Amino acid sequence: MTELSNGNTKVHIPSDNQLRNLSRVTAILCGNWRASLLAHSLWEFHNYQLYCTVRADDGRANRHRIDGITGPQTFDKIRIYVSIRKNERQEEGLVHELLHANLIPLGYPRFWIHDHGESEKFTLAGGIINLADHIPMLRAYLSLGYFAGRFLGPSRPLNKREARVDRDLQQIADKLTTPDGYLTQISAYLSSYNIRYEPIYLAEIVVKQRSESATGTTRKGPD
Repeated sequence: MTELSNGNTKVHIPSDNQLRNLSRVTAILCGNWRASLLAHSLWEFHNYQLYCTVRADDGRANRHRIDGITGPQTFDKIRIYVSIRKNERQEEGLVHELLHANLIPLGYPRFWIHDHGESEKFTLAGGIINLADHIPMLRAYLSLGYFAGRFLGPSRPLNKREARVDRDLQQIADKLTTPDGYLTQISAYLSSYNIRYEPIYLAEIVVKQRSESATGTTRKGPD
């Protein structure tokens, strides 16, 4: 990312790599202008720190990852990484992962899980949050003109516990469609499994990092 300085204010220009990532995303979404606008707005909101990799279809699930969270109250530069498979559901898969990231500027909390990253509770918490995210995401997905039947890609059947979690979340689905309702319900649900967590509002962190970057008070990382 290039900096142009004007007195005490710095204007950031996206790097060639960041522009290539945006181009990769918008090329996939070129047939849906609403989805293209979503991608561009996310790219700008996240200070151009949105990166997309398209991989050969190896049967694995698409993924999104948030980098830069080092603790419940400590952060490096926030970056969003999306990895999708090149197959007949490539476009819908990309939109699905972008909608996970879109929950951040919409004000939905993310959760720091205190249990160890390889523990059963950590894995369970990740599954709960992923399934919970899908509820507000699906409404946005449909509003972009996509079909509900292509919201999810092929995956293994849910095990008994995952199926129970999915049923529980569907019963409170209407309460998960606002950030406050999502926080209240998912906090209670995580607590019901004795999962220790802290909510994080990344939108505030991203905006703060943009402000600090503009005044030159934040340290730069690789682009």
